[in-house]
Amino acid sequence: MKAFVGVDGGGSKTRAVVVTETGEWIADIVTAGSNVNHFGWERTQSVLQDLFVKIRAALPPDVRIHSLFFGVAGVDRPEARARMTEWIASRFPEAIVEVESDTLPALVSGSGETAGIVLIGGTGSIAFGINEQGEQCRVGGWGYLIGDEGSGYAIGKDACAMVMRSFDGRGPQTLLTAKLLDFYNVETPPALIPLVYATDMTREQIAGATRFVFEAAQEGDAVSIDLLSKAADELSDLVRTMLGRLSFKKERVPVVLTGGLFHEGSPLLDMVRGRLSERVDVVRSTHPPVVGAVSLAFKQGGATPGDHWEQTLVRIK
Repeated sequence: MKAFVGVDGGGSKTRAVVVTETGEWIADIVTAGSNVNHFGWERTQSVLQDLFVKIRAALPPDVRIHSLFFGVAGVDRPEARARMTEWIASRFPEAIVEVESDTLPALVSGSGETAGIVLIGGTGSIAFGINEQGEQCRVGGWGYLIGDEGSGYAIGKDACAMVMRSFDGRGPQTLLTAKLLDFYNVETPPALIPLVYATDMTREQIAGATRFVFEAAQEGDAVSIDLLSKAADELSDLVRTMLGRLSFKKERVPVVLTGGLFHEGSPLLDMVRGRLSERVDVVRSTHPPVVGAVSLAFKQGGATPGDHWEQTLVRIK
């Protein structure tokens, strides 16, 4: 029996789902992050090698791997994808292997299509597009120092800044002050400064302040509403720029929103939808990107998931 493997490799974790040719679940394996840009080739290959061992160990005796699709962060450039593909193929000479950016599985998992745009809003932000001819383009995603506009980090940083402006008298009063002071367990805004500038303060922790912006906005806080409006402008601009740079044949282009900023109930969902042109169909991904990776493994292997696929989808959260 044939097995199909989809892998989603990001900065925080790498996830592989293995299913049979009928779509029946075999394994769901999670290991460390495998973003080449963050960790370098040696560390990334070590993580993936560990993943390969676990994949093979999970296979029943009568099952062989037929197709593997890897969506890996940090391989946006063709030469990086070629290098990664060659290395993985040498570990699975019996199988069909393809490597693409981790954004392609996100597109497929959200829209079911291989042509369209993915808008990722998490700690960072980036838009990725691929058209019907296979031409690819990215917009944004240049990191927190020189990019990532509209991201969780940007919103969290601006939230802290507005609290300080309010304390100075340079900005309006905001519900964010009480929420952030309570969250960081300090009594006054100046006490935030040593925490924010501490060497162990991570970008993810700064981005964590975004949830208080969501809360305050829902409570009618004008400062928070303005921060989310600014973020929606920036995120929408990534998509509009992509539409100008990449030519699509279809009249309506699917735009998949994914990442922590676009969780169910997020006010940014409607704000971004409202800012985009009539040329796009905006959808929020309800499946994790690894589902798209498995679907692509089936497609490149010349097969479609069988009767067990819908049941397997329920297990992949």
